[in-house]
Amino acid sequence: MDSNKIIASFQMIASRVVNFKLETKEEVGKNKEKVNIKNDFDYEVIKLEEHDEAYYGVVQFKSNFVAKKGKSILFKINIVYEGKFVGDKNALKQEDFKKMLELNGVVALSQFTRSYVLSATALAGINPPVRMPMINIHQLRKLKEEEMKQSEKT
Repeated sequence: MDSNKIIASFQMIASRVVNFKLETKEEVGKNKEKVNIKNDFDYEVIKLEEHDEAYYGVVQFKSNFVAKKGKSILFKINIVYEGKFVGDKNALKQEDFKKMLELNGVVALSQFTRSYVLSATALAGINPPVRMPMINIHQLRKLKEEEMKQSEKT
């Protein structure tokens, strides 16, 4: 199939890790003790601009992981992955572009984050390496909107 017929009007033009921190502790306790990992995810639209023929946007996907064995913390991971995106003004309205940043952009960045965390933890000697769970981006966006409405009320 001709790629010109199916290329999206929303494209990622760059991505980078803005911040990454991995802190490990010496493992204590019985080896058979279950390790519990608490995950926290968020995103933020950093920039949304309109230019002559395109919209330009920057979004950051933020993830935190804390692994505990009993009451002891084994490791902490903080990562912020940023993506820069463009959207064709002839095909999209600005509100649609913003929605695509929050959905498609965050999905792409979550997959980059998944790969980065898996690789980094494997290289750091964490066995098994950390596998970020699949997340429901629609639910994340909904919860973020509700949180923003709550903060506006207070």
